Amino acid sequence: MSKLIDLTGKRFGKLTVLSQVDDKRPGTWWLCKCDCGKEKVIKGQNLRDGLSHSCGCGIAEASRQRFKTHGMSRTRLYRIWVNMHRRCEYEKNGGYAYCGAKGIRVCEEWADFSNFKDWAYSNGYEETLTIDRIDNAQNYCPENCRWVSMKTQENNRDNCRYLTFKGETHTVSEWAEIIGINKHTLSARINRLGWSVEKALCK
Repeated sequence: MSKLIDLTGKRFGKLTVLSQVDDKRPGTWWLCKCDCGKEKVIKGQNLRDGLSHSCGCGIAEASRQRFKTHGMSRTRLYRIWVNMHRRCEYEKNGGYAYCGAKGIRVCEEWADFSNFKDWAYSNGYEETLTIDRIDNAQNYCPENCRWVSMKTQENNRDNCRYLTFKGETHTVSEWAEIIGINKHTLSARINRLGWSVEKALCK
């Protein structure tokens, strides 16, 4: 087992680490205080890798400034960029439970919309495609993102979620094939209807 690196008292951008906290999420988590005065619990790896520099206030301010200058605030690509940040930074956002709450962050490079725009157009962005993380356990960054159809993105989610029932563990897609139903139906039972794994697989 690797030795824990004590981050107490260290600064990362606008953040000062106050103490380690117990958290059920994977990794080591630290209570940090931002220069703006807000306290926030942040994953240690995100601090060390330079993915978290503030409580989110820096991103919000940068976003307001770019809204005035880049001229793309009404475009679909800009909405994708904004929503990507909201899922990772704002606890009241509907997608926060699947991103920010799991320690997923947007890389520092993409805090600037112009950098994200350049990457998007250089990597096949089209109006019909959505941004997708190749590894759903990793951050939004050029190395882990691609532009795909909605169908491909749904398959990626289903292939990365595991369900355990009666001692067997399979992905959503695999279980759907095993029990002979459409994988979207199975996914909807669990995600939208809130069914238990047992009810979703046996009904």
